[in-house]
Amino acid sequence: LLIDWFGVCTKENWGNCLGRELNKALGVDEQTVRGVFHTLIQPFARNELSPDQFLEKFIGSLDKEANPKDFEYLFGAIPELNTELLDYIKALRSKFTIYLFSNNFGAVFPNYQKQINFNEYFDKLLLSHKLGFSKTQDQIWDAVFSKIYFKPTEILFIDNKENYLQRAKQHHVHTLLYRNVEQVRRYINTEIGKSVNK
Repeated sequence: LLIDWFGVCTKENWGNCLGRELNKALGVDEQTVRGVFHTLIQPFARNELSPDQFLEKFIGSLDKEANPKDFEYLFGAIPELNTELLDYIKALRSKFTIYLFSNNFGAVFPNYQKQINFNEYFDKLLLSHKLGFSKTQDQIWDAVFSKIYFKPTEILFIDNKENYLQRAKQHHVHTLLYRNVEQVRRYINTEIGKSVNK
């Protein structure tokens, strides 16, 4: 299983948290904040922008007078963990190999490492900022396949973004658009459980 982080293992995407924070701090509406964030998310996820460069471009696009250094706290303004799903993932490890596969950010990820021991939930972490590609790039799949020991047709990728799932399908990976934990349980019990429990 390949499982996404933001919006799946967390209760929302990081962009939503940033929208609320910067609405309070700068008075910019949340939709505008998320729009600017989405123009920067892929290069930041690929590690093409340093944290300082990300903040300069992000904050500079929202308020030319603001000092980007004053907003370093945003890397800690992260979504709450989806503990119900994480507990389910932990229980699945006796039957499945589970990988975290995420567009993630070098300045953000350590804040989650302070909260949980990823080794309790995942066999391996496949993080965009370490792989050098984001989920919008086909090359990320070559990087993923080189690090895991399964054929694409043996993999289920769970993500909350349809565009990432479409790319996975082009590489013959099975996909599930995440809605909630119960949906994942049902899918795994009915679709995957048949082959695992033979």
